[in-house]
Amino acid sequence: QHTNLLVKNGPREADFCFQETPLHPKKPDMGTRVIRICDSVLLENVDVQGVVVGEEIVLLRWGVVKITKIHDNGDLEGEHIPNGNFRAAKKKLSWMANVQSNCPVVLQEFDHLVTKAKMEDDDNFEDFVNPTTMATTEVIGDAALVTLKEHDIIQLERRGYYRVDKPYMGPTKPLMLIMIPDGKSKTMGGLEGKLAHH
Repeated sequence: QHTNLLVKNGPREADFCFQETPLHPKKPDMGTRVIRICDSVLLENVDVQGVVVGEEIVLLRWGVVKITKIHDNGDLEGEHIPNGNFRAAKKKLSWMANVQSNCPVVLQEFDHLVTKAKMEDDDNFEDFVNPTTMATTEVIGDAALVTLKEHDIIQLERRGYYRVDKPYMGPTKPLMLIMIPDGKSKTMGGLEGKLAHH
């Protein structure tokens, strides 16, 4: 689920504006990548809860945006502040340009077949069969994801690590990614999957 943000003084999609950014914010030796910048931005719904008109938010790797309007459907409008105060903003948000070249992605996750870590001799196996062991989520990914090959390993910000099950082959054949379990029931970034991961 996402919210649309219109940055009224941002570059148009047709301008093809890009910005260079580190592949990993804490490991500059890993190199850099380019990200698309556009006046139409996608934000996670969970991140914009409580945003008010007049509030300044940070779009990570871009800059400060002042919210100027909140539509009835929850979509936002704002203005980029070139030398805005990063530290003063309470919300520092991940985002993605809303452009046609974005990659459709299906995230797959799997859970344990049974819900109990260790079965006892007198346990009835059927009482602990997990009714839901697979879930899929359709998301929108950065255009760079179309370059991934089968079995590549990638980290999606705030979601975790995934292995490429099927590469992107076209609009009707999206990129298929399988979540790699990390032993944690919750992600660091607050974006949960659909399964409990017992």
